[in-house]
Amino acid sequence: MGRETEACDVKILFENSFREFFKSLCFHAMSFVKDEEVAKDVVHDVFLTVWVRRDEIDFAQPILPYLLSLTRHRAINYLEHLKVKVRHAEQKPEAEEVYLPADDAGHEELILKIKARIGTLPDRCREVMFLYLIECKKYKEIAEILGISVNTVKTHISTGLKYLREEFPASLLLLCFPDLKNY
Repeated sequence: MGRETEACDVKILFENSFREFFKSLCFHAMSFVKDEEVAKDVVHDVFLTVWVRRDEIDFAQPILPYLLSLTRHRAINYLEHLKVKVRHAEQKPEAEEVYLPADDAGHEELILKIKARIGTLPDRCREVMFLYLIECKKYKEIAEILGISVNTVKTHISTGLKYLREEFPASLLLLCFPDLKNY
């Protein structure tokens, strides 16, 4: 039970840090990248990294300096990536690159863990959650595909999200699935 309590404490600290520092870190990232959407992406990557490395972080220490440092490094890495992209575009104008988050492997690992957790839900709830989160279907579309009412879809989604929140912080689920409604 000690491990469960510790995991719960880390989850609470993570969520509190996300709520408390997200805007400030976005402003910090903006001072480097000068683009609000890119700044948000940088900060999302920072929190994703913190979650993936949560076992290595001493949450007894103040976390803001670590978050600021991580944000600065991610923003600078993004700017360096842009320089490379510009140089590459000058050499090969027909090739188009896309910015990928620095911790894409961690993001993919997390998505796989969430999918695995969804896989342990009861059959109908699992189908609804898969269609909702993975295939990005609307409530009405899910209801039509599965031949159930929209209210039943809403109930399954509510149940599924509650189940996911037992293992993953709400803020982390929003990072992975930004289109979550009423979350």
